[in-house]
Amino acid sequence: MTSPLPESWSGRSALDRAHIWHPFTQMKDHEADPPIPVIAGEGCDLLLANGNRVLDGISSWWTCLHGHGHPKLMAALERQGAKLDHVIFAGFTHEPAIELAARLRSKLPPNLTRCFFSDNGSTAVEVALKMAFQAQLQKGQGQRTRFGALNMGYHGDTLGAVGVGELDNFMTGLFRPLLLRCERLAVPEDPRRELHVNLDGWVDRLEAARQSIRFFFENHGEGLAAFIAEPLLQAAGGMRMWPPEMLVELRAQCDAYGVYLILDEVMTGFGRTGSFFAHSQAGIEPDLLCLSKGLTGGVLPLSLTWATDEIYSCFWADYTEGKAFLHGHSYTANPLACAVACASLALFEEQPVLEQAAHLSQAMKSAWSRLGELPSIRKARILGTVAAAQLVDPGTGEPHSTESRFGWRLHRRALEAGLLIRPIGDCLYFMPPLGTPAARAEQAVDTITYLLK
Repeated sequence: MTSPLPESWSGRSALDRAHIWHPFTQMKDHEADPPIPVIAGEGCDLLLANGNRVLDGISSWWTCLHGHGHPKLMAALERQGAKLDHVIFAGFTHEPAIELAARLRSKLPPNLTRCFFSDNGSTAVEVALKMAFQAQLQKGQGQRTRFGALNMGYHGDTLGAVGVGELDNFMTGLFRPLLLRCERLAVPEDPRRELHVNLDGWVDRLEAARQSIRFFFENHGEGLAAFIAEPLLQAAGGMRMWPPEMLVELRAQCDAYGVYLILDEVMTGFGRTGSFFAHSQAGIEPDLLCLSKGLTGGVLPLSLTWATDEIYSCFWADYTEGKAFLHGHSYTANPLACAVACASLALFEEQPVLEQAAHLSQAMKSAWSRLGELPSIRKARILGTVAAAQLVDPGTGEPHSTESRFGWRLHRRALEAGLLIRPIGDCLYFMPPLGTPAARAEQAVDTITYLLK
């Protein structure tokens, strides 16, 4: 960074390097390039220790919905802290958890009636996988020992979640010997999301993709406990935007073969894709739904796995039958997190959050379309308030080499210009909090455009 850190931070940075292991990081890099201290958050901005203010263009790993330090969320946290900080959730309950279940229930498809609390997106997925497998087993479907998933999917970093994610990448492939059995299906990206669109042959490709789903289930359907997918948007897989028609076909084939459909809306939920939940754009209902990240507006870790009564009934039995779902977490349904989640959901009712998000999306679309005209950009696309594009060498039109670390260098240059972005490989994306003023978003995209020229 161009601005130096205050002297008081030199010792703290040394302690960080001496003891803290940061995520998704080759720690050797931090010897020469230490982590950047953040001292506060205000609205769509983060305040750095060196005095710089940066727009949080990735919503702090896709969690921050309404902006940092939202007064209503902070007030809910303070109120709940004065009453009950935490209590074991096995054999006990409390008002914030009950209120949260009721608030969310009204926004869900009618078939989702039962919720299980956990603490992050990976564990929400673990819960869904275990529920699906155990339910099938207790229905007498013991042959269903595998799962189906999409190529390029990502569902978290615990072993079960890794097992249904994309294995042929730098994050997960080395764990292959430890993972559950999974069959993978490819779906095409949706060219209708691109801002400079070419639909030549799209109808034929769409029909071919439907046929490939049917063929997949003909070959694997009888052995699958469940199929898991991120609806419409595969985030960590490179912000791949895929067609709602494919989700409709997945639902139909799961029904035909008795396979549960798990939808991972950890990232896509709560207005990110232009609707409260992404799956509603396909008009379908999942059997299991995983929620986290924006659930608390990005303030505290919390997750939910919603299930149908049919799945729940597979576990309803006398204690001696051994059919209970024996899973849990120390911080299951933490009252502080539940109270903040209730306040976040209340904002959708008290304020025009989705309307503001739609306005933000239109502003982003216009600015991102201009970005897409650069020779260093390919496949500029947008879904709701998620804009993405592929970074290429303007001279060759090919992706930058891995060794060049172009995306990382762009990230650091953008920070100096007051913007936090963090490309995934050659995928550049911009995903600010829903409450970001349209003018700030346009300014951020102008900054990216300037840096890429």
